[in-house]
Amino acid sequence: MIYFSIVFLCMAGLFLTLLEDRFRVWTTIGAVGGGYVLSLVLAFLLRRLTDHPVLAQQLPCLAGAAVFFALSLFFFTNNILQKLFLALLSLCNFTFLSFFIPLLLGLMPFSTAGAFAGFFSAAVYLLFTLLLGLCLYRPIRHYSDRGASGFLVGMCLLLLCLYLLSLGLFDFLFRTNIFAARLLAAVLLYGAMIFAFRSIYQAGRFREKAAAASARGSILAMESEALADLLAAVREAQSAQKAGEYALDTIAVLLADGVSEKIPAYIASVKQNSLHTPVLEKYHENPYLNAVIAVKAAFAAQNGIAFECNAVTGEAPLKTGELCILVNELLAKACREAASFEGDRKLRFTAFPAKDALTLEVVYSSLLPEPEKFTLRGKKAADIAQWLFEDPSQEASGLQGLESTEEIIGRYSGKLTLSGAPNEIILQVCLHF
Repeated sequence: MIYFSIVFLCMAGLFLTLLEDRFRVWTTIGAVGGGYVLSLVLAFLLRRLTDHPVLAQQLPCLAGAAVFFALSLFFFTNNILQKLFLALLSLCNFTFLSFFIPLLLGLMPFSTAGAFAGFFSAAVYLLFTLLLGLCLYRPIRHYSDRGASGFLVGMCLLLLCLYLLSLGLFDFLFRTNIFAARLLAAVLLYGAMIFAFRSIYQAGRFREKAAAASARGSILAMESEALADLLAAVREAQSAQKAGEYALDTIAVLLADGVSEKIPAYIASVKQNSLHTPVLEKYHENPYLNAVIAVKAAFAAQNGIAFECNAVTGEAPLKTGELCILVNELLAKACREAASFEGDRKLRFTAFPAKDALTLEVVYSSLLPEPEKFTLRGKKAADIAQWLFEDPSQEASGLQGLESTEEIIGRYSGKLTLSGAPNEIILQVCLHF
């Protein structure tokens, strides 16, 4: 015999342990405790409504599962299918153990009547629930913030089949040893459920680790670009310092030679030359965007790249951070590829607004990568399938290093195009608002 006090205690434990509570712990425990008491009262009343042995056991269990499911709608944040899954799991546990425990007691070589049967039933029920909780804790917790999915629908249908199987509604499928066959089929369904949850959990962890590794790689690439920009700025500052020291030394020499009348003209020429220092020029009215362009201009000057800029963004409803990321990635890619070009190195950056749109264009000296022709020679079946069904990689399309740009473009229904001219590449971003 299985006591409903133990059944509802295990139900409460599953809901408390596997679901994500919405309020503070004592509020949740108090609500679940109230549901436990209400379930006991309903079980007491429903057992006296019918003399049918199966209904007398199933109706109280159904009522208790319904109470905890209703409570979970208000006190837990998981999606409704996860809550329904736990309610069905509680029903399946009760129905499965209701026919499994008597079979287990019947196999013992001694009398199991009396208090031993009740104690043994309670211990088996608690241990079985604990085992299921340990198997399902990490998978359900891992996906606690996800919405409803087809996988959970399938798991709920599997539990429904398990419930009906445990009630004996599928006994017509077994010709001999009906109880043994029913037990084996139920155990296989439990195993399939646990295997499916653990498999999807491990797959999610693998994807999570892969995404974390990719994010770390992106961060390292961004840090490398930031260090390159910092080095360019430091070199520009050192150059300005040396120019200032040289100017002071020249003035001292002019004073020593007694030609002080040449000093004002010399100072004017030094000021005129300082206006052409890339990092000190003004490229945009936004100081943050101006700093991004200035650092790239300094990098271009140090690598022999003729840099031109005509940037006007107008009243584009674009966040300053997003605009700086766009310009930084575009110019970083252009500077990096132009610096490795053999020949006359040029880079021209243009930004111009339109009605409900903004266009950023970078034209720089480089050669457009030729698309690699696919041949079957030396290829595996996986390579052929990838070529048929997957999009080309960023390396193949020439858009590597523009991951954040593509993400921002997707938010504003924009377009990123890469085209070429003789010894030039045109990289253009069009944003629509």
